[in-house]
Amino acid sequence: MSGAKGVARPRSGHRGSFIFRVLDWLTAAAIAALVTAFLAFVVFTPVSVKSSGVSDFYNGDLVFADRLSRYIFNISRGDAAVIKPAGGAESERRIARIIAFGGENVTVAEGKLYINGSLLDESEYADDFAQALRLEFTVPEGSVLALPDERAKLTAEAVEKSVTELGEIIGEARLIAYPLSRIRFFH
Repeated sequence: MSGAKGVARPRSGHRGSFIFRVLDWLTAAAIAALVTAFLAFVVFTPVSVKSSGVSDFYNGDLVFADRLSRYIFNISRGDAAVIKPAGGAESERRIARIIAFGGENVTVAEGKLYINGSLLDESEYADDFAQALRLEFTVPEGSVLALPDERAKLTAEAVEKSVTELGEIIGEARLIAYPLSRIRFFH
């Protein structure tokens, strides 16, 4: 017979099982909180947008910049990057579009931008430069040219000041988290 006397069987409503279920839920919640904190402050950097030259981002947006992917995948031309100038305060962070890389020759003529003599098609996101602006320079090695999308009012001096050292790039803007009506992921 299978129901021998003296053998203890666990009861489903036993008080100890309730405590273990609560501990399981608390453990799961603690792990979720740690993973969220790791992602939010190690992999991604939260940035409150105060100055954006990129059409997808507005002042007051809370943006998360992906700090790790730039080490795994190269930053690409056209990416929106969060930049903190060397020695600059957190309030001086800006979002700009990556245009050219170290060693590339940049020419601005007739309102258009040329990289190594080839016209760069930025019609999806950027305005043309002022027709009168003429400029030619080479981006220094270890740097990028990061420009705003609105270019009609840029001067030659402003373009040359937009050369940014790679170490000043925090990461690529990946997520608008606030305001809630504008939540959006970027690839």
